[in-house]
Amino acid sequence: MAKKMIIKGVGQFLAKKYAADGKGVEVVSLGTLQNLKIDLNVELEDVFGSDGLFAIDNLVKSKSIEITATDAKFDLAQLSLMMGSTVKEDVNGSLWVLNEQHELIKGELDHSASSGPDVALAEVTFGSTLYGDGNFTVKLKDANSLLEKVAYSSTVAPTDKQFMVTSDAGKTYVILNTSHTNKDVVLSYQRTEIIDVVDILVDEVPFPVHIIHHGSFLQKDGTFQGIETELYQCRAKGTFSIDAARATASTSQITLQVLDPERADRKLGSIKRYSAASNV
Repeated sequence: MAKKMIIKGVGQFLAKKYAADGKGVEVVSLGTLQNLKIDLNVELEDVFGSDGLFAIDNLVKSKSIEITATDAKFDLAQLSLMMGSTVKEDVNGSLWVLNEQHELIKGELDHSASSGPDVALAEVTFGSTLYGDGNFTVKLKDANSLLEKVAYSSTVAPTDKQFMVTSDAGKTYVILNTSHTNKDVVLSYQRTEIIDVVDILVDEVPFPVHIIHHGSFLQKDGTFQGIETELYQCRAKGTFSIDAARATASTSQITLQVLDPERADRKLGSIKRYSAASNV
């Protein structure tokens, strides 16, 4: 029998699940765990008889096992465990550019014309990779109201409450009335990017997963004492938070509850102890 051990660390965590699209098995590995807690719970109900104030027996009503893991790094695969969606990798998608600021400079509405109205304009930073028409929102930095987008015209400048967007030689410009020259403008728009994404759908539920926790810890006698917990079927529950805060390193936490896998041997899983000469 393996001797008693001191757990000196958090170990590693792995979860396996069938992909939501039915194609293969997805693996979630939490390699930067901050803590992991496995709670084994037994719910009892007291049985009373006669007028005595102490229970004469008790009834085991239920048992449950919950696993709570906190990881130092955020991973879309963790969110996939909670939501039941499949992570799509390296797809063509869109990202928002928020609150991009520029100083408006004086320019001509139509460079090719010999004469035309003057305007105030700014070059868009990601103008060569707009997603669709960019879905622009534009406001002056010192004003609260958004400007109205109008169709581009090479002959009619926008009013002081309007803006236009035009592209030329791979560059995109936001055009305002010349009265806004030298003012600061704030843009928000969409651009294309290669992304990994989890789509959050209205009717998907978390898939059951098979989890393994493995930890090997050096003891004062020079041996490595290990513990491995394997649970055959679990499902995510509770709250998954993306908690962003100033001057704070955010962590992600997920809680899983064990389900009966209905195996012929009636096993929910196992907890194993071992000794080794090296860290395995």
